[in-house]
Amino acid sequence: MATTTAMPGRFAASAAPASSFWDLLLAVTLRDLRVKYHGTFLSYFWWIARPLTLGLVMYFALGRVLKIDIENHAAFLLSALFPWFWFQNGLHSATNCFVANSGLVKKVQFPRIILPLSVVLGSTFEFVITLPVLVLLLFITGINPDWTWLAGVLPLLALELALLCGLGVLVASLNVYFRDIGPGLDSVLLLLFYLTPIFYPLERVPDGYRQVLLLNPLTPLIEEWREMFLFGDMPGLDLWPTVVFSVVAVAAGWFALRIIGKNMADAL
Repeated sequence: MATTTAMPGRFAASAAPASSFWDLLLAVTLRDLRVKYHGTFLSYFWWIARPLTLGLVMYFALGRVLKIDIENHAAFLLSALFPWFWFQNGLHSATNCFVANSGLVKKVQFPRIILPLSVVLGSTFEFVITLPVLVLLLFITGINPDWTWLAGVLPLLALELALLCGLGVLVASLNVYFRDIGPGLDSVLLLLFYLTPIFYPLERVPDGYRQVLLLNPLTPLIEEWREMFLFGDMPGLDLWPTVVFSVVAVAAGWFALRIIGKNMADAL
């Protein structure tokens, strides 16, 4: 790879010619997926195991034990858990990508942004191929597939991917100098999980607290995923906070990588 991907230029984060950049991004993404699931026979099962297992636990604890009345509770949970785990896994995996590939970063000159983007694209691939399972599970719970899903899933997919790319590049870059980012992110993601209406309806949150939850860019995103799957609604203007936050995240990630990329090899 060193002979085909070495890139001249002042900054490690500078862009390669379009064709070689995308070829390299695809190659690294496929490499990461092969390494991640090398020797496993149930990789597809593991992609759906976590949201499905957590959904079953919450369904039992909230619906059967605490008797919380939510219409079609199983579909309510699953329609939010699948996109949530995509976000969580993608961001968590991207955090350590520069540190884990320190040998490559030190020896080969290539666009550093390739590494976090490849991790995010890998998690996106995992999410996309689990969507048929989600559709099947929703059908089992009584939700009939709707043709609007085919149109609605594209903007939601693109928006969450943009959010993940921006945040993934940002946390990966900061983690080069601040190794507390990784452990701290676990706590932040746990807090975000409870501050996002995943296992409770947003309309049941008291007005004062609801305004706080709406500051979370994942709130409108998860709500729109759920509305699309459960009711066939197309994504609407309620997504504007997520769009704004995604643009800011992409800009912040690019800026952080541009600054940190100058001395990344030395810091690693």
